[in-house]
Amino acid sequence: MRLSLLLLLLGVGCSSISDLSRETYKKGFLKIDPLQKEKTAILQMTGDNAVREYLPKARGIFDILMQETQPDIRPLYTVSNVDASFALPLTKKVLEESDFAQLKKTSIRFLVQIHLQQVEIVEGATQVKIEGRLWDIEQGNILWEAVGESRGHLFLFFPTAPASFEKAMEVASRGLIQKLPMRRR
Repeated sequence: MRLSLLLLLLGVGCSSISDLSRETYKKGFLKIDPLQKEKTAILQMTGDNAVREYLPKARGIFDILMQETQPDIRPLYTVSNVDASFALPLTKKVLEESDFAQLKKTSIRFLVQIHLQQVEIVEGATQVKIEGRLWDIEQGNILWEAVGESRGHLFLFFPTAPASFEKAMEVASRGLIQKLPMRRR
């Protein structure tokens, strides 16, 4: 009996993924109500060359979780009068005056920008880090910044094995989305 229970545990395994997400900046006067009343859009997730192979899966996971928890925040490429090359960036973009001028022609007031910063195995655990920013289009400045971060491994007693990228990305995404300064549904 004990042997079969031990074999079952070894076959199934256990996992431990820590959510290390944190808010890094919030403008002092930022209120939730104006954010709920104004339209908000999200840029496509970007990433550097070091994480490029993970971007398609990361985008898919993040987009699904975002639509589940914040369905009113829609992808920028679905907004009319927005250039697709701007709405679907490949690399991290620093928003400039010309970008704000283009966005002011739409009904969007706030823009969420997401960047996949890090995917690596550290001390036997998968670590994923994503950065999020909330821009005020009218003012042209950042209102909020946070980092969604997770670190996890599978453990079958000893030795441990890194958690899958997908599970670590899901935890990091949920952590970042929960930090958004907007009411949850």
